[in-house]
Amino acid sequence: GASPAQQRFARAALSELLGGIGFFHGRSLLRSERRAEPVPGPEAALLTAVPSRSCFPRGFLWDEGFHLLLLGRWAPTLARDVLAHWLDLMNADGWIPREQILGEEARAR
Repeated sequence: GASPAQQRFARAALSELLGGIGFFHGRSLLRSERRAEPVPGPEAALLTAVPSRSCFPRGFLWDEGFHLLLLGRWAPTLARDVLAHWLDLMNADGWIPREQILGEEARAR
């Protein structure tokens, strides 16, 4: 089994991950070849873990895989829900934007 120090570390890591899970809703700003300024995308929702809810209130796709490694062991149903939210953001070409800044509050950070 794990030593007491390893157990404390594991509890702290899981606690930090769970504390960083948030639900975000709004519109991303999308760049278009036809316009100089970004245009609002469709309404979207995202359940995701973030590195810092106060400094980075947005989802990062490249981080989510690592978050899901731990979350999937602790709460598989929650991990599948997070993954499903990311997959719902996929466009018709199969592309998922790597950073999701949904709504005015997230853009203000």
